Formats: sequence, structure tokens, C-alpha cells
Amino acid sequence: MPFASDGTINYRDLNSQIDFMIDKRIEWLGFGYGSEVYTLSDAELLKVLSESVKRSDSKVSIVGNLEVTSAQAATEKLLKLRDTGVEMVMVRPHSMWAQASQDKLIETLVELDHNVGLRMVYQDAPQNTGVNLTPKSLLEMVSKGKNLKSLKVEPLAPSVKILEITKALTSDECAVIGGLGGIEIIEEVKNGSTGTMPGPAFPEVFREIIRRVENKDERSARLLFNKVLPLLVFSNRDMATFLFVQKYILVRRGVLKGTDLRMPSSQLRAGVEEELVFLLNIIDFDSILEECK
Repeated sequence: MPFASDGTINYRDLNSQIDFMIDKRIEWLGFGYGSEVYTLSDAELLKVLSESVKRSDSKVSIVGNLEVTSAQAATEKLLKLRDTGVEMVMVRPHSMWAQASQDKLIETLVELDHNVGLRMVYQDAPQNTGVNLTPKSLLEMVSKGKNLKSLKVEPLAPSVKILEITKALTSDECAVIGGLGGIEIIEEVKNGSTGTMPGPAFPEVFREIIRRVENKDERSARLLFNKVLPLLVFSNRDMATFLFVQKYILVRRGVLKGTDLRMPSSQLRAGVEEELVFLLNIIDFDSILEECK
């Protein structure tokens, strides 16, 4: 999410980012933790999504975001999200759901599904939400849902959980994607994911890695992945570092004008920009982008 120095949303840069993704032939754009949605008001999120749908001009599908509290509150918010024109909404449980039974959370999500009738993807990110649904619970939720047929699986070892889920699927009606900044993208794809939802700074690299894996050229895929791996490891130190790296690279690529983060955010370590510049030079980042055109 691009912010001006005063903390307001920079819609010009948001449009620039959407144009950039369309130019890179990306088909879906999702708003999540990497979009700092936890810092946005409900009104800001609705405006951001409405503006994004308008800017996309049907050239890319927009995925909204919803933190699920009670069924009543979530239904009200989801209806408003539907009105923005988004194709799908990524739903994540409020941290208080960690104190409830998994059956009750599934019941609430299925009720939300039936009440609104909008396509949804469930975000399984226990390290962020505190809620860790088992593969069995995730599959039960998908089997009971009509529109909740996608899972974004990104615990600390996403490929392992993805394999447990895809091995247990009895049909292809559920789409499973990875995340966690793309740190296990090759294993995710080999274990049955249909893609990943990383940050937006260099999407063509992830797409090329996936293409090579799907074409049974794992050696080439790993050679490319190894080139960008130091950057992924550096980015995944904490959320603030991840966000700064994404924004810095987008500034470097002429997409954004600034790297401002909105509070709450952890403090960036001293010297992080100098470290990043050094790293980008060491891995010859520009040549990686050139390889993935």
C-alpha cells in the first residue's frame, strides 16, 4: 500500500502499481498483510478496492480482504466489499478465534459463505492470526462451502501443509496457493499448489520459476530461485523489512515514489537500506529481471 509522508494513501502510486502488474501480465491482485490492510480503516479499504477495480478495467481481477470477527459483523462487511466489484475476498480469522473451537470457526465461515455468495479464499497464516486450522479442518470447510473453495496456505513450513491438503483432495474444485513471500515456491508447486501470492515487487520472477517447474525443468527453476533466495531470506526477517524491501524495489523500478510505512510497524533496523542496496548489487538483481522478461 503506497502512503504519502503524512500517512495518507497515495492513490496515484496505487494506480501505477496496478498498471505495472497488468503490464507484467499478472491475472490476480490481492490485498493482504503485505498491503498493510491492518492499518486501514473500513472506509479506506472500501475506497482502495473500488478504485482498484475501476483502474483494473477488467484486465486483472481484484481480491479484497476481510478479518472475520462474528458472523453478523463479517456478513455486513462482506456485503460492502462485494459492492466494490471485487472478484474474490481473502478472509482471515480475528486472533480471538484462537480461543474458540475449530468447529465454531468453520461454522461461522460457512454461514458467511451462504449469506453473501461471494467467492472467498481462506488465509491460513497462523503465525499472524494465532489460528491454526488443521488440514482436516480446512478440507471440511471447503467441502461445506459453496463459494469458499480456495486456500492460501502459509504457515512457517507451507509446502508440508500444502502436500497434506492436496493429497487428501478428492476433486479439483479447491484451489490451493502458497505465500510466505515465496520462500518455498518450488516445493509448493511440486506439492500441488497452483501458484503463490508473494509481494508485488518482482512478480515475473515467481511466474518464471513456476513455469519452469510446471515444464519439468526443476534444475533451471532452482538455479533461478537460488539467485533470488538471498533477497527472500533478507525480506522475511520481519514484516517491516518485507514491506520496505517491496516498496524500495518498486521505487527502484519506477512504480512507486516512496517507501513510507504506516503504523503500527516495527522499527526498521539501522542500515537496512544500505544492506539491501549491497545485496541487490551482489545478486545482480537487474540481470535476474532481464532473465525473466
